[in-house]
Amino acid sequence: MSELEASGAACLRVHPAGQGSDDLPLVRDCPGLVLAVRGDDLEVRKRLGRWVAAVSEQNLQCIILADDPKLRYDGWWTTADVLPKIQWCGWDVGAEELRGRIAAMLDYRQVFDRSEKYLGQLEQWASSLNNSFEELHQELRLAWRVQQDFLPKQLPNGDRARFAALYRPASWVSGDIYDVFRLDEHHVGFYVADVVGHGVAAGLMTLFVKRALVTKEIGENSYVLVPPGRSLSKLNADLSEMQLPEQQFVTACYAVLNTKTFELSVARGGHPLPILIDSSGQVSRIEVPGPLLGVFEDSEYPDVRVKLAPGDKLVMITDGLEQAFGHDEHTERKVVEALAKLHHLGAEELVQAFHGVLDSLESSLHTGDDITVVVAEALPKS
Repeated sequence: MSELEASGAACLRVHPAGQGSDDLPLVRDCPGLVLAVRGDDLEVRKRLGRWVAAVSEQNLQCIILADDPKLRYDGWWTTADVLPKIQWCGWDVGAEELRGRIAAMLDYRQVFDRSEKYLGQLEQWASSLNNSFEELHQELRLAWRVQQDFLPKQLPNGDRARFAALYRPASWVSGDIYDVFRLDEHHVGFYVADVVGHGVAAGLMTLFVKRALVTKEIGENSYVLVPPGRSLSKLNADLSEMQLPEQQFVTACYAVLNTKTFELSVARGGHPLPILIDSSGQVSRIEVPGPLLGVFEDSEYPDVRVKLAPGDKLVMITDGLEQAFGHDEHTERKVVEALAKLHHLGAEELVQAFHGVLDSLESSLHTGDDITVVVAEALPKS
């Protein structure tokens, strides 16, 4: 060691070792450290442990010369976070070899410092990303709460008609929205709307749809129920004025049911066809024309009138339900078959059973789109 110091090798300076922590000012600014250790008694191990702790704390590279090889494999300094910082040599190492090891240690020190710097930056970026994700999570929770407030808290069930709904967003915020509401003593309106896509942007658009859909015109002393077709025409005009991007549009199906006569008026804008389940279990789709909403300002949405019989059920769905059954030409048939098997159930029981059907599908754990189902059931006179 004295020979190396005398030759000025690698800026080597020799100092007697103290207790480790006492010598921290000595090692704090040095690029590397060489420890020469004699013996293997308890005191030697304690002193070596304090020095290795100082090395680890200061992120130093260290060469340890030990006359007892057992020290290398027996001690807490063999842990994964400390071991890479230490080179072990025997006392019989030659001066040239030691000089080379010291030079290599100093060269690697520069690489090590850069790595530490980059790791520090990565930790800062990771912390910043975690904070951003947490803020986004909180914002999504708030958006979810707001959207939930726009959904009906209680459905207007009565002696002549019952309603039920299934609502499964694909993420925190849904691109689907539905509503069931009493228009007057004998009329109930209900609709399902689907904004293309899902997430926050689609969720915000659903709130606009709910506010923009005109279902009743109230005068000074009277009111007029707006036919579903005219309601969708007005909604289409409002959406067209917004000049939505080409890839963004809305689909909807809106119906008004007279709970006294069971006369149903329904209109549709680019939405999956409403499904009729009659009291005998026959399932069919009601052909209702109507293009997408928000694409062409002058589009027309005609009303289709249907007379329900006691025991009949009208089902409105979004395309997310069809996609849950697959992405082939048989999905519509699969939906009809699933509903046919449940035709004997009432509205609420049918919806609950359909939850189980969806849970049993292969796609249940990876829902690609929002799923909404609204069921209206005509009840016989009690």
